[in-house]
Amino acid sequence: GELLKFKKWGLWNAWMRYISFEVITDELKGAQGFNLQKDPAILAFSPHGIFPFSLGFAVVTERAKEYFGEFRPVAATATRFYPLLKTILQWVGQVDASRSEVDRALSQGARLGLAPGGISEMFEGYPKIGRHPDEECVILNARKGFIKMALKHKVPVVPIYCFGSSKLMKRLQFPLLEKMSNLLRISVCIFYGVCGLPIPFRKKLLYVVGRPIYPPEAQDSLEVGSPEFQRQVDEMHQTFCESMTNLFEKYKSSYGWDHKVLRIV
Repeated sequence: GELLKFKKWGLWNAWMRYISFEVITDELKGAQGFNLQKDPAILAFSPHGIFPFSLGFAVVTERAKEYFGEFRPVAATATRFYPLLKTILQWVGQVDASRSEVDRALSQGARLGLAPGGISEMFEGYPKIGRHPDEECVILNARKGFIKMALKHKVPVVPIYCFGSSKLMKRLQFPLLEKMSNLLRISVCIFYGVCGLPIPFRKKLLYVVGRPIYPPEAQDSLEVGSPEFQRQVDEMHQTFCESMTNLFEKYKSSYGWDHKVLRIV
């Protein structure tokens, strides 16, 4: 990837011009001493969308690097079954989404980026039965693994909501495909974009970066898996969910989404 100057390819600049790209970091003004481009952290992007566009564009483009710095993306194990995608992910330093690999990467001091909602999130919003077009859905309630890793390795979690990433593609609702995807841990769905083709709709991506959420101090003797460890995980996770909701509510009008609501499931 470095030899090919992958992130400098004109293709990515063309994509940035096509979709429009903006990052708001106003919330970081209250996080004195934290450097989003360099400090060890887990960058948590929501929502996932049909493809994890918010995470993808943040890791492969030079323009995004100006805001987020260098980080390694965490991707599902199943991506290895897609040769081209596998190669691209290797070029950007992909970390397998298994607990052991994430643990190893953090132990080595890596900065990580991930989409907590994972593959399941791509099926959660409309047109799923019971969902409304004005709802934006993120799966977080049972997603605590990344919080446990942050607590274990004493690194902050940075909540990042990306407006528009869920609207770059549309999908047809087939419950059987959803069950297959969750079972195989690989995305299996019928999706479409412009003119029914696999070309994303032209939408603006608005990234809003929240304040870093730090693990509690004075935890050197804290045993992983202990009741106190789990209590701190629950507290950090609740703070993360509240932060994501606050980011959505505070900035949705900036995206023209006053009518939208965020549903955390």
